[in-house]
Amino acid sequence: MRVQRITTKTRSPKETKILDCALKLLIEKGDAGLTLRKLAEYSDMRLSNVQYYFASREDVIAAMVARYFNNCAENLLNQTKNSTAKTKREKVAFLVSAGLAHGQEISDMCRAFREIWAISSRSTVIDECLMDYYRRFADVMASFVFEDTINAEGGDRLATILVPYFEGYSIVARSLPRNVEDVAALLTDLIVDFEA
Repeated sequence: MRVQRITTKTRSPKETKILDCALKLLIEKGDAGLTLRKLAEYSDMRLSNVQYYFASREDVIAAMVARYFNNCAENLLNQTKNSTAKTKREKVAFLVSAGLAHGQEISDMCRAFREIWAISSRSTVIDECLMDYYRRFADVMASFVFEDTINAEGGDRLATILVPYFEGYSIVARSLPRNVEDVAALLTDLIVDFEA
């Protein structure tokens, strides 16, 4: 299994500042609140400066989403590299715990994804970024669990269970009757037994 990288171009400090502010604005004000004028104010720049780097709102959103997803995937990849999990069960348990971590509160990550999902329903570019991110997320998980063996079927099965579960769990976790530790143990057992 090969981990794909979402390519993002190297950005200048001003572009990075604009994209960071765009993400904060998206999280705080939502999709409708992310206008170039508001972004310029939020970035403490003139509108013409923002437009110099990004010609349109769509250009800002596309660059912000690609950068954000790349950072999310890199974060997961770094977590797996720093993990002390050795066995398949330990690795699955590690992934499950990492994936469920955002479900107990409405985190900035949950807010960002909610807004990006909404934008993706109207933009094929953002939808493509979203699908690329989930494929990369699935590849990272499969590579982590099956690092020494090429087991495409196992990786596909793992991703098919975990990716949608994590997304749904982040929405409904606070209403479920079990705590996160119980859910993690249950899901780990299910996956390991399913793969056996």
